[in-house]
Amino acid sequence: MSFVIATPELMTSAATDLATIGSNLSAAHAAAAARTVAVVAAAADEVSAGIAGLFSQFGQDYQALAAEVAGFEEQFEQLLTDSACLYAFIEALAASYLQSTVTLEEGLVGDVVAMPSLLLDPGTYFEAIAPILFPFFLPVLIPLAVIFWLLVFWLAEMGAFRGLFPYGFLA
Repeated sequence: MSFVIATPELMTSAATDLATIGSNLSAAHAAAAARTVAVVAAAADEVSAGIAGLFSQFGQDYQALAAEVAGFEEQFEQLLTDSACLYAFIEALAASYLQSTVTLEEGLVGDVVAMPSLLLDPGTYFEAIAPILFPFFLPVLIPLAVIFWLLVFWLAEMGAFRGLFPYGFLA
């Protein structure tokens, strides 16, 4: 039993919500940057200047980390949008494949009913229909392979395979 609900509409809606959250956070970071990056010393002594410098460094570190997180959020949003489009494409492809399979099955059943002798020698019948069946499988397998390798390379870019392959493959 699967507990995952993946519809293109929900994925696109989630990507839009994520983009809205990201833009709101970016606006908040930009508004806070001026006050947190350059903290003014409270007095003219060395201790106040040192504390202000320390807080300014914390502010700069925070802004750098916020920019890195924003970049990750944008990558995730793009991946979610691309996945929704690809999922919709594969869903349409699978529906088309299933419809053509039903049509093909109806034709095969009609052939067997018309010529029951085909059941006695199925080899010649399979040789006749093999070129017809193969193109139906190919459009389904290619997008699935593309999704698999996109996921593998994205995970490798995120560092999921770090240390698993000592010779540099996917490391």
